[in-house]
Amino acid sequence: MSVPSLQSLHTLEVLSRHRRIGAAAAELGLSHAAVSQTVSRIEKRFSVQLFLKSSWGVEATPECRSLVEAYLSASSTLARALSDAKGRQRFRILAPQTAWRWLSPAIARLCRSTPDLSFRAYQDDDVVDLESADFAIVAGGHTPPRGFEGTALYDERLIPVCSPNFAKSARIETPSSLARTQLLIARRDLWLSWFSRAGLVSEPNIAGPLFADSTLAMEAALQGQGVALCCTVAAAAAISRGELVAPIQISANTERRLWAAWKSTQIEPAMRVLDWLLAELKATRTPHIRLVEETAPEPFDRRWRNSAVLSPNTDQLWPFGSKHLREGVQKRSAAIERLS
Repeated sequence: MSVPSLQSLHTLEVLSRHRRIGAAAAELGLSHAAVSQTVSRIEKRFSVQLFLKSSWGVEATPECRSLVEAYLSASSTLARALSDAKGRQRFRILAPQTAWRWLSPAIARLCRSTPDLSFRAYQDDDVVDLESADFAIVAGGHTPPRGFEGTALYDERLIPVCSPNFAKSARIETPSSLARTQLLIARRDLWLSWFSRAGLVSEPNIAGPLFADSTLAMEAALQGQGVALCCTVAAAAAISRGELVAPIQISANTERRLWAAWKSTQIEPAMRVLDWLLAELKATRTPHIRLVEETAPEPFDRRWRNSAVLSPNTDQLWPFGSKHLREGVQKRSAAIERLS
């Protein structure tokens, strides 16, 4: 059995709401006769009475109300589907939660060159779903699916940070004095590693409140609650604004390398995002931020042209955490030289 058109059902919804044909016709932009004919056509076609006359106009029957409820439900479903379809057309960027503290103030600059973006963040211990993104910042060890390319960004280093007022009141001058103050702990092993790097001979008593992740610990540090061990990149913007200080200028390497990954079919927007990302990293660079120098960006047009000339070999997994992309980049450059 065929069903009434959405436009016809919309007419029923408007008339049942107004209960006057004239008012419904005005909202729909139709004539009085057109509204009446639509109702009559549906009643005749499905052998059902939709409205009863009343002293103030018309009243929807139970059958009509059922049709209207079904129409409203279907409209809502269609609206969500259209919204999802529109969302899938956006260029989707996925990044760790810690990255948003230094990236979010610069998003407006990115949106000027690359509109229609959507952003999503994940915690360090989350499973990274690269298939749900067009561009992602991920740590080494995540094996990307086929159809992705990538480049190394920076090696993660951790540094103790706290609010200026806390640093002044706690009088943190040495690693030993830091060990005796209020530590904000996301991972105890990382604190022990940092104190070892700082040259503390005996293992300190790591005590303080526990946090589910480093982002929460950093938020507590911003509120003057103690000292958090944070990624130097994540803390750089807050330090430059004077919101945080690093009382002990020692950072420790975590042996984690952060990468940018993007879908091979999204080269143009991916290169724009990568240009922006590398520019922001260089703007926040300090002696404690170690960028991977072999990933220094080419001009956008050249990098896009190179990617278009030489298609990626999607039969090989991208070597996260192995020899960077050095060998792949060298092979690509040699191939491009032969083609030029």
